[in-house]
Amino acid sequence: MKTQTFLTGLLLFALCNLFSQDKVLVFTKTNGFTHPSIGAGVTMIRNLGNANGLWETDDTNNANAFTVSNLAQYSAVIWCNTSGNNLLNASQREAFEDFIAAGGGFLGIHAATDTYRDRSWPFYNELVGGIVQTSPNHTSNNFNADMTVVNSHPSVDFLGTTWNKSEEYYYWKNNGGQLFSGNIDLLVVESTGSNDYDEERPISWYKEYGGGRSFYTALGHNSSDYTSDTDFIKHVEEGIKYVISNTLSVGGPDQEIPFQITPNPVSDIFRFTTSDVVRTKSLRIYDINGQLVYKDEIPSAVASTNINIENLSNGLYIGSIISGNQQSNFKLVKKN
Repeated sequence: MKTQTFLTGLLLFALCNLFSQDKVLVFTKTNGFTHPSIGAGVTMIRNLGNANGLWETDDTNNANAFTVSNLAQYSAVIWCNTSGNNLLNASQREAFEDFIAAGGGFLGIHAATDTYRDRSWPFYNELVGGIVQTSPNHTSNNFNADMTVVNSHPSVDFLGTTWNKSEEYYYWKNNGGQLFSGNIDLLVVESTGSNDYDEERPISWYKEYGGGRSFYTALGHNSSDYTSDTDFIKHVEEGIKYVISNTLSVGGPDQEIPFQITPNPVSDIFRFTTSDVVRTKSLRIYDINGQLVYKDEIPSAVASTNINIENLSNGLYIGSIISGNQQSNFKLVKKN
């Protein structure tokens, strides 16, 4: 049943995003501390999308938004200063996991790592990339410190080498605090005191996870961050652009698994071409009802091969190329 649910989610996500402008859902539910800055965050994200014409914005604190069919309309879900545990029930958590597996994006802001503490939802903990420690959680608010840019990414490239900011800087080391493997650090704050948890530590990172993309920034405690801090606003804007760019497309150089499908639309036979001749690849094609209608294994040394789909009916299909734990998806149109 879970496999069928995932396939349905994959197809809905693909169909919604192949033919429409990107949409993001800003999730703001709290079951712990509620940041007064949440409203300013929602407004900032909506204004950025409108100004750039890149995305539409919906926001909610209602967990009922987390269904396969509803999430399918969004390119990313932004957890803006969420907090606490038990925000979603079991079916809602499963729908969100399927959304990420189908290529959906995730962006977490500030207290998103003060959400599902103590590994109470391991998928979410690893997706967001960290859990804030307790007693204490962070420095005093408006603690002034320098952050070092440690990797290149559009969300930090405009900053130069350092960013001086007054912020409530989180701790990750003790009392339930944790950082997860796979995070690609972007900003590292200098030591903020003499305690072991005050040591130099990451503040923002990104990664690909579970089929989707994840971006997190621990910044954003104060409302002024979202209204007047141009560096912070640009930082989040570029993070959103990153997580919504993991869209389904016909193969290309930016995909995890480089491949090309030609011709497309196709009548009977298309040619699969790839520069990846190291790994065996699995080709799967699904109809719009989520049914597997074609499968094949492409040996590692094969750079190009013909795929015969003459037995398939005319219409739209969703294809998936899987190699190891990497997956790329594409749309395929069959016609006479």
